[in-house]
Amino acid sequence: AESKAAALKTEHDAANQRLLEETKAKADAMRITVSTKAKAEAESILIKAKAEADAIRLKAEAEAKRAQMLSETNFGQQEALLEKYSEMVIKSNEGVEKVIYLDPSINRESPFALGSLQNLNFDLNNLSQLAIASRESSGMNGGRQ
Repeated sequence: AESKAAALKTEHDAANQRLLEETKAKADAMRITVSTKAKAEAESILIKAKAEADAIRLKAEAEAKRAQMLSETNFGQQEALLEKYSEMVIKSNEGVEKVIYLDPSINRESPFALGSLQNLNFDLNNLSQLAIASRESSGMNGGRQ
């Protein structure tokens, strides 16, 4: 009877050991799978972030080159002035809830009168003259201010 009990105990111990090792192996496999998946996701995020950073850098370089090329032409300088004028108008209209139209032929001197293309052209002309005068004066001073 004792030998049967010892044999049964040995059999159960071996079965329990196999079950324990099988469970450990499954847990290790699951841990490796999860770890590999997490590493792949992290690498994917890193690659995407680097690609986005490169795209932003390339776009900035292209914009800087475009701005430099435009600034070297009269058209580019006027475009820059128009852009500033546009930003000024957009900012001045922020928070506006009501618009009242005043006929410019009746009340031209009102601060509420809409700007006309003629006034815009006059402003651009004056700004261009200032830019030309500024360049001429800096050229006479040997580029020193």
